[in-house]
Amino acid sequence: MKILKHILTVVAAFATLVGCSGPKEIPDKDLVNIFHDAYLANAYMSEAGIREDSLQLYEPIFKRYGYTMADLQYTLTTFNERKSAMLSDIMSEVYRKLDAESRNEEAKMVVLDTIENLAKRTYTRTVYADTLIRVNKMRDTMKLRITIDDLVPAEYSVTFNYLIDTLDENRNSRVEAYLLRSDSSQVSRHTLMLSRHREGKYSRKFSVDTSHRQLHINMYYHPKNEESKLPDVTIRDFKVVRVLPTEVSVDSLYYHQLNLNIINHELMTGFTSDTILRHTTEILTPDSIQHDETTDSLTLRADR
Repeated sequence: MKILKHILTVVAAFATLVGCSGPKEIPDKDLVNIFHDAYLANAYMSEAGIREDSLQLYEPIFKRYGYTMADLQYTLTTFNERKSAMLSDIMSEVYRKLDAESRNEEAKMVVLDTIENLAKRTYTRTVYADTLIRVNKMRDTMKLRITIDDLVPAEYSVTFNYLIDTLDENRNSRVEAYLLRSDSSQVSRHTLMLSRHREGKYSRKFSVDTSHRQLHINMYYHPKNEESKLPDVTIRDFKVVRVLPTEVSVDSLYYHQLNLNIINHELMTGFTSDTILRHTTEILTPDSIQHDETTDSLTLRADR
């Protein structure tokens, strides 16, 4: 009912207009459209914080339908003489029109949200995975150092579960992860002290842009001033997952379904053959992407 109250406020304001000679009566259909547009104008001004009481703001609305403010004032003052309709009927029709449009817009938003979620799921890739890494010898600690190449602008999440067993002779064991830029400088470095003798979980997200060339993860390291001793570490469910930006995912989905591009690919640089966009203008077609039911073809590298 708030919509109707706003409309009635507009009507009350219009009714105070000063008439002029020779006004014409506005048909009900056009009157509905005028009140409808006036409400939308009011809503926009309210949302934008515009405080302007001048009725001249509505002149473009009258002009759109071929009328003047005087025509509206004349129509409102003579409305009670009609037998075919009441002003409340006009208001009800305006309300139904606005309500239908509101429901349509809500439906559109639901569809757009669904498309975005589908696109993100479709183009989310596990770029590295290993279900189990067992290290109990010094020479095997290299297994706990992972480097991800061929980065593209996206969000990368690193997750794994770990257990440092009682036989481990080290102290202050830590995990570190960072991005390496093209000039070999480290950025977004993150370290965490690992718990001992109980299961723990590591989770970290990295925002990658075109300046980054590698993601480094060292799941088990110690300060340089500490001597490395016999390890006893178990890593489970290690994953690096890439989530492309929403606009890129949606655009790729539209392209593959409709052969339609909706964003400027000149802005999307740095993509390689491991990505949805091979170059700035060439998009991989569905036939050129080989999918595997058991492993994600775009990059499981645990066997390297």
